[in-house]
Amino acid sequence: MKTRRLGVVAIAAIVASCGGGDGSSGGIVGGGTPVTPTLAVTLSSPSTNLVVDEGGTASFGFEANYSGSSSLPIVAVASVSGDRVTLDGGPVGTGNKFTVNLKTAPFGLGGLSSSIVTFKLCTNADCSVIYPGSTQQFAVSLDVRVKDWANFQRNNAHTGYVAVRFDPAKFVKAWEYTDEFPAGRIRPPAASRGLVLATVGRDGGIAYAGTMRVKALDAATGAVRWTYDLGEQAHASGPSLANGMVHVTSMVSPSNANPQWVLDLATGGFRNQMAFASQWSEFNQPAAEGSNAYVAAGFYGSVLYAYDTVAGTKVWETTRTGGSIWDGQSLALDATYLYYYSGSALDQVNRSTGNIVRSIAIPDYETGTRDYEAAPVLDGNANVFLFSGDKRNDGRNKIIGLSLNSGSAIWQTAAEYTTAFALKDGIIYAARQDAHVISAIDAANGAVVWSTALPGSDPIVGNVIATENLLFVSSGTQTWAIDLKQSSHPVVWTAPTGGRLAITPDNYLLTTGMRDASRLTAYRLF
Repeated sequence: MKTRRLGVVAIAAIVASCGGGDGSSGGIVGGGTPVTPTLAVTLSSPSTNLVVDEGGTASFGFEANYSGSSSLPIVAVASVSGDRVTLDGGPVGTGNKFTVNLKTAPFGLGGLSSSIVTFKLCTNADCSVIYPGSTQQFAVSLDVRVKDWANFQRNNAHTGYVAVRFDPAKFVKAWEYTDEFPAGRIRPPAASRGLVLATVGRDGGIAYAGTMRVKALDAATGAVRWTYDLGEQAHASGPSLANGMVHVTSMVSPSNANPQWVLDLATGGFRNQMAFASQWSEFNQPAAEGSNAYVAAGFYGSVLYAYDTVAGTKVWETTRTGGSIWDGQSLALDATYLYYYSGSALDQVNRSTGNIVRSIAIPDYETGTRDYEAAPVLDGNANVFLFSGDKRNDGRNKIIGLSLNSGSAIWQTAAEYTTAFALKDGIIYAARQDAHVISAIDAANGAVVWSTALPGSDPIVGNVIATENLLFVSSGTQTWAIDLKQSSHPVVWTAPTGGRLAITPDNYLLTTGMRDASRLTAYRLF
């Protein structure tokens, strides 16, 4: 009988047609003991190293060649450890060779992982009999490079989106950090691979002991890696990350020389300090990219600053007339422009020169708008979304959509929403305090697609994070995960801490707690 070679899916017909061995390639020895011949397998490579960007996938594989023959069926079976690498179909046989095709799981978890692909030849699909010499292993080292949580709502477009798929059944509390001066406040954190960055200390107007500090914590354990003392500051932003540097905006008192800080991400060492004007303002994280940082401030608001953070110099300063935003919002950046909400208009500003190239008027502008703890959100398709009017983090207002192509507003929500919203695949996910729901809003027209009620009645104060399959949103004392894939969009996980949220490149969810209950808590999401 001829040697049989086939993949797993077609084995049933072959088994039925095979009658036994011919003595030389799989026969019977001494009255009935079956003999399974040796099939020596060699792999084209013993291992591979893969690097995949966030949200991406990779296809790869190897070849398994064998020597020897058998009158019994020869079935190739491959299995993979873990869930970050999967088979891309069954092994495909040609001659004395099988090709094993593999792929990485879509929207994979961030960081390094190892998988083992075990290949073997068997006489049947369940591998009850394995050919001696055929079992071999192929090692896969995979690095999924999830981007930093680097800014307000993660990036300079402020989308709050992380292209990773998480399993809520695996979520567990990992660690908790409580500052030595708990009467203060933990600002919205940033995170790079292996590090969590937070600004801790006084909350404006509240008595405190100690000074304002920037802390770097180990992402896996919460252990303090370094601390930089900013001294006595009345207000400070959370940190932003760019180009191996940490950026913090703070003020001591009303003046024209408040500090814009630049620290070394790896060591916490001082790199530079620049100056800006401000009086009694709260600050969101500054926008930073490469060696540049951009800050919205001004003694009476409406002043934009651009800095060279390596040289420690001011590149330009632009004063915007007719606006009234005093508090330091986070500016949005694309490759050419920055975007600033002045209250009366959205300004599109040339990043190189500081010149305002376009202003889009905001309907129903509220005279006297001053507080704006928010940011314009860019969709990458010439549309910008923002809260229209005064906006404290825990306050509420309508969301408006603007078209850069037409230079006008295209829609405005009827309801008012609170906290920072997220944007993913043409849908805005925003929390509504009065109805205590999370809503999906069509970014093309502002229509509500669906809403899910959030448990309890605590004020919704945390920002919204969208991942590939889950939404995260929080009150001051709880955080919820909402399933995006189920049609009813249920709450599928709850944590007993809340506040501002961030997700690290290492797959940890961070919660900051609230004033007088400040503690940074990390939940392992894998």
